[in-house]
Amino acid sequence: MTLENGERIDAATVIWTAGARASALTAQIPGQHDAVGRLHVDRTLKAKGVDAVFATGDCAHAATDDDGNVAMMSCQHAMNLGRSAGHNAAADLLGEAMIDYAQPKYVTCLDLGPWGAVYTEGWDRQVVLSGAEAKALKTRINTEWIYPPTGERAEILASADPLRIVVA
Repeated sequence: MTLENGERIDAATVIWTAGARASALTAQIPGQHDAVGRLHVDRTLKAKGVDAVFATGDCAHAATDDDGNVAMMSCQHAMNLGRSAGHNAAADLLGEAMIDYAQPKYVTCLDLGPWGAVYTEGWDRQVVLSGAEAKALKTRINTEWIYPPTGERAEILASADPLRIVVA
């Protein structure tokens, strides 16, 4: 691999990530944005300073707890953000009470190929499972927990419940 400054690094495998960015649409909404373009939102996921806009998923810079942690750009947070924002947008339109988004538990589960996976808990990522046991959990997460509902009404409505916690 050759870096922009000409330095060469020999490697058998190179993985390059460019980072995540919020949708360019967020730039059209006034208010405070973070370094990756996400809108700062209050606990109901309403864009701060913009009365009729809710932000969710990769477009929301949202507090997950009272300790200063912010939602990551990941399915783990996006799913719960989406349920809360959807509920609150509808509640706002109907004049009903909104709920605060919170997701204080943070986990990661990284698939490492044939070797297995690593599962961690907490913002400091303490290893809880590894190898085949973590791989089985990762497979379950990817094929069951974050998989879309089948299309049956009851399952769809249950999956939209803002108090439903899927992964963490």
